[in-house]
Amino acid sequence: MKKFAIAAAALVVGTVSASAADLAARPYTKAPVAVASVYNWTGFYIGAHAGWGSNERDSFTNFLPSPAAFGAAPFGVNQRQNGGMAGGQIGFNYQVNNLVWGVEADISWVDWDRAYTVGPLNFFAGGPIPGSFQTAATDMNWFGTVRGRLGFAVNNWMFYGTGGLAYADVRHTVTTSFAATGGGVFTGTSDDTRFGWTAGAGFEWGFVPNWSLKAEYLYYDLGNTTVTGLSPIFSPAFSTSTSFDNTGHIARVGINYRFGGAAPVVAKY
Repeated sequence: MKKFAIAAAALVVGTVSASAADLAARPYTKAPVAVASVYNWTGFYIGAHAGWGSNERDSFTNFLPSPAAFGAAPFGVNQRQNGGMAGGQIGFNYQVNNLVWGVEADISWVDWDRAYTVGPLNFFAGGPIPGSFQTAATDMNWFGTVRGRLGFAVNNWMFYGTGGLAYADVRHTVTTSFAATGGGVFTGTSDDTRFGWTAGAGFEWGFVPNWSLKAEYLYYDLGNTTVTGLSPIFSPAFSTSTSFDNTGHIARVGINYRFGGAAPVVAKY
């Protein structure tokens, strides 16, 4: 009986070993490929913006042919006009690794109006001129830029510097009155499209593949405007000359929709 049990066990072991030897080798399976989405800033885009701006309207008035001959002393006025703005933009980005090159053009409706009145003015020899005053008003209705942009992208965040052309419709009117003393009233107007430069910085966040939000700051300089005031009685022998600085600051936020190239790039590792 003992010999029979040993023989049966040996038979079972041999059968199991033979069956295991007949099994096919386990096939090799590659590990799953991991992917990561990298935001792509390349492509044309269009968007809208809104914000706040100011115009640093410092002015200086001189009297011609000379202050001494005119009898009135030159003077300056420091003023700032503030207001809201809203508009749209269009642009193109091209990304190489982390660098993003681009160009953007925008146009905004603005509400930057301001007027001031100062008086009495002073005689050239000193002392106030009775009843004299000056009233000046500045009106800006629209503002636009065409700028280059250079950014550094960290996936769906981009930080950029920007600069280029600035232009705007600027209207200045000036009235300088000496009517109370018989010196006449001198009036002048300048209404034209001013061109200058702008520079600033901002950041943009791509919250989904084709949509992004941005915030930026711009400083602009549209040069100086000189308004000549003439009197129907005393000109051209006598006139006033008032120069205005057309500089200011803009802070705004916007949203962009990017066409085509904004789909995520899949990186395998």
